Amino acid sequence: MSGLFAFSKRYCQRYKLRLCIGFLLILISNILTLLPIPYIGKSVNTIKNIFTDFSNTSNSLSLSLKKDICIYTSIILIVPIIGGFVKYHMRQCIITTSRMIEFDIKNEIFSHYQKLSLSFYKKNSTGDLMNRLTEDVSFIRQYIGPGMMYFLNLITLFFMVFMQMLRINKILTFYVILPIPILFISIYYLSVYITNKSEEVQTCQSLICSFIQETFSGIHIIKSFVSESFFQEKHKKIILKYQKKNIELARIDTLLSSIIIFFIGTCHLLILFFGGKKYFEGEIKEIGTIAEFFTYINVLIFPFIILGWVVSISERAKVSQTRISEFLKEKPEILNNNLIKTKIFGKIQFKNVSFFYYNSVSKHDIKQKNRNHTLIVNKISFTLMKGKTLILTGETGSGKTTIGRLISRLYDPYKGKILIDNLSLKNHNLYDFRNNIGYVPQESFLFSDSIYNNIALGSVYKVAPYKVYDAARIAMIENDILNFKNGYETIIGERGITLSGGQKQRICIARAIIKSPKILIFDDSFSAIDQKTRKSIIRYVKEKMKYSTIIIITHDTSYISDFDLFIVLKNGKIYKIEDHNIF
Repeated sequence: MSGLFAFSKRYCQRYKLRLCIGFLLILISNILTLLPIPYIGKSVNTIKNIFTDFSNTSNSLSLSLKKDICIYTSIILIVPIIGGFVKYHMRQCIITTSRMIEFDIKNEIFSHYQKLSLSFYKKNSTGDLMNRLTEDVSFIRQYIGPGMMYFLNLITLFFMVFMQMLRINKILTFYVILPIPILFISIYYLSVYITNKSEEVQTCQSLICSFIQETFSGIHIIKSFVSESFFQEKHKKIILKYQKKNIELARIDTLLSSIIIFFIGTCHLLILFFGGKKYFEGEIKEIGTIAEFFTYINVLIFPFIILGWVVSISERAKVSQTRISEFLKEKPEILNNNLIKTKIFGKIQFKNVSFFYYNSVSKHDIKQKNRNHTLIVNKISFTLMKGKTLILTGETGSGKTTIGRLISRLYDPYKGKILIDNLSLKNHNLYDFRNNIGYVPQESFLFSDSIYNNIALGSVYKVAPYKVYDAARIAMIENDILNFKNGYETIIGERGITLSGGQKQRICIARAIIKSPKILIFDDSFSAIDQKTRKSIIRYVKEKMKYSTIIIITHDTSYISDFDLFIVLKNGKIYKIEDHNIF
């Protein structure tokens, strides 16, 4: 729990004033809750005296007692109204602050996710990442907001009630609080089970998120193979497992609530038995004293009942904090080693570059440095001058895409050096360098937004509309866009599902060239485009960006006739190279 407290404290410090005001309002609201209780006892005693001495009471004494009743009633009615007003502002202050903290945590996690390397996303499912950003953060928010509020409310209220009961009758107070230590011990041991079950439930929740996200992303495949029933059964099995874990957790929560209610009932019985006994024995003079004790215990009923929820949410938050911290501790593999902007011209040099994907290698191999058989790229060397064109081809799995990713510094090489303009790629300003890279990946990924915004995404700064239109024209997608009812403002579905493959590729090409990058990489990004259009796009790109270095990664070279460097890869090595570079 100390880890959860330290984690929460870091965010709570930003809102110290709001939280302090909230906790002060808890104290004030509790004072206002307890303030009328002595008057309840006095009212009971006064009513008893009126009925006991009814025949002997003079008119003046009767009026005095009625006046007292009116005063006590007014206090009992008015003070709770003021208390309700204070509680409203208390809740507003603390709960609103918890929402602000939730906002901060989500932003920090999302920002951290974006900094992590591609290898991190290969190891972790999208559903799990989403669940930690949503469900886990929600549990922490509930712990910081209502959880802490109810807990502090119970502690302060219990202490104040205890002091009031001691003031009235010490012996009866001892009998009343006798079950409380047993209650806290029960809560402590049950919290261990709640922690374990909460972890299992949240793991199942991540699996469900991953499964649903993957299913909906591949819904066209499922429908094509008529596999709806198979995935329905698979979903049912996962949900049944989640249901079972949730029911087990609910049983423990119910047991905890039942134990709390049982102990509250026990306190009532102890007051009734020992209080009644002492009243008849004459140790307690006024019946109103017993009424006061009952009221004090009743005031604690809701805080004690909600204690079960607080314990449950605290244990869930503890598990969530561990899951979130686990990812926040992940360090990016690609670091920015230079904060100063570096000028990019476009000369690329590979010097004995070797690379492998870590997640494809066993821990034993990494430890023993036995990696030669797993190298995706093996001792690659070549030089591409600025403003020149490289054609990179080879069979599937030969390392073509990996070279494109290495140039974009999405990965760092295991061995060897990559130089950009005679400076090691690692020594360039990472973000400035990537801003000078135009990369069109194999998978044409588009966001669920307008076509205009998808193209403009390629520019870091706010881009002028004419540049968007120029980029669309060069990518030969403008006519298609203008044929849509809403033109550039047409909203495309998730991942561009409403567009054809060729349209998606051409929008991605427009997105890459809009910022006139110094290095432009096409990674098999013409596969869904006819040959005539491919040739036209390449010709327009070369005319528009004649000073940019262009790399075309492709299986099919039939549509390419003009190049400066031609490399054929095989098994991660250069199988053939044709160099027309002019040094």
